[in-house]
Amino acid sequence: MTIWKRRGTRPSKWSALLVPLVVVALSGCQYTVEPLKGLEGKTYVYAAMGKDGAPNAGIVTTSIGAVVIDPPLSPEIGKNINLAALRASKVFWDEKFRAGKERMPTLAPPVLYALNTTYRASHTFGNQEFNASADVISTDRAGKRLADLNEVTRMRELLKSQFKVPGLEMHAQSLTQPTITFEGTLTLHTPEVEIKMISMGDCVGEGDCVVLLPQQKVLFAGDLVLVGFMPYYEGRTRSVRNWIKKLMELEQMDIDIVVPGHGTLGGKELLKQQREFLTSLLGEVTAAVKTGQSLDQAMKNVKVPNAANWRNYAEWLGPNVRIIYEELTTQGSESKGASGGAAMTMPSTVDGRDPFRDR
Repeated sequence: MTIWKRRGTRPSKWSALLVPLVVVALSGCQYTVEPLKGLEGKTYVYAAMGKDGAPNAGIVTTSIGAVVIDPPLSPEIGKNINLAALRASKVFWDEKFRAGKERMPTLAPPVLYALNTTYRASHTFGNQEFNASADVISTDRAGKRLADLNEVTRMRELLKSQFKVPGLEMHAQSLTQPTITFEGTLTLHTPEVEIKMISMGDCVGEGDCVVLLPQQKVLFAGDLVLVGFMPYYEGRTRSVRNWIKKLMELEQMDIDIVVPGHGTLGGKELLKQQREFLTSLLGEVTAAVKTGQSLDQAMKNVKVPNAANWRNYAEWLGPNVRIIYEELTTQGSESKGASGGAAMTMPSTVDGRDPFRDR
C-alpha cells in the first residue's frame, strides 16, 4: 500500500556497454555520467558515479520528464547533476523525435522528481537545486529527519568539517526536505520506465529505501550497498540485522545491475558481498558478547581481515562494532526497522561457515 504525504506548498545485463557521457567536476568532487543498458540516446538510465569516495547518483529519462536519484552533497553539485540530467533528457528527446521523423519541440522535458534513498546529507543535500521545479520524494521516516533543523545542521557541519565538502554556503534546510513522502512501495509510471521506490525500514539509518527499475533490471541501492568502503557510523540506527535481512530479500529479485551508494558498479554479487561482510561482522561481535567482552574490548579485538583494504577500515571499524554491540546488548529496539533486543536472534546466515571471513 502506498501512502502519499505532502509537505508545504509548491510553485507549480551488467555486460551492457558503459560509455562516459560527461564528466562533472566541482572542487575535487568529480562525477562521470554513464549510460546503463545501452548507448547514449538508446537508453533511459544513467549512473552518475562519484570519484574518490563521492556518493553515486542516478538519472532516468522519459518522454514526460527526467527523474534524478540521490542528488548529492551540496546545492552546487546538485546543480551540476541537474544539468547532466537535462542534457541526457535532451539527447533522449532528440533521438525519440528523430526516430519518429516528427518535428522536434524547442525544449526537452524537465526534471520532474528527485528521489532520496536515505535522509543522509551525502545523498540529499543536492535536493535544493530541484525544489522549485520538481517534487522531492523520500520515505516518511527519512522525510521527518530532513525536516528536523537540528539534524540537518549537524549533517551540514559534518560535511564541512570532516569531509571538506565545498559549496554548502547556499544550502538551506527548508529547501532540502521532501515534498512527498511514502511508506511501503511508491511506483512512478511513465511511458517508458516503471520506477519503484521500495521502503527497507531502518538499515543504515531511519527510513531507508531503494529504487528499482524492474523492466531494466537496475537497482539503485543507496547506502545499503558500499563497494570497497566501510559503512559510515554517524546517524546509524542499531539495525544491522534488518539490513542483512533486506539484502537477502533484494538478492531474490531479478536484477542485472546494482548502483551502490559509494563505489563501482556491479551485478547482484554486490548485494551478496555486502551481506556477507555484515554477517561476518555481526558474527564476530556476537562472539565477543557471548565471551563476556566489554564494549571497549570488542571494539579493540574484533577484526574482519577480508575487509582490511576497504576505505576507512581502520578508522570506522570500531564505531561499526559499537553500533552492533549496542544492538545486541540493549533491551528492545530504538526503531521499527531494527530487529529484536537482548535476545540476540541471529539471521540463519550467521550460523555455520562464514563465507566472507573464510573465503
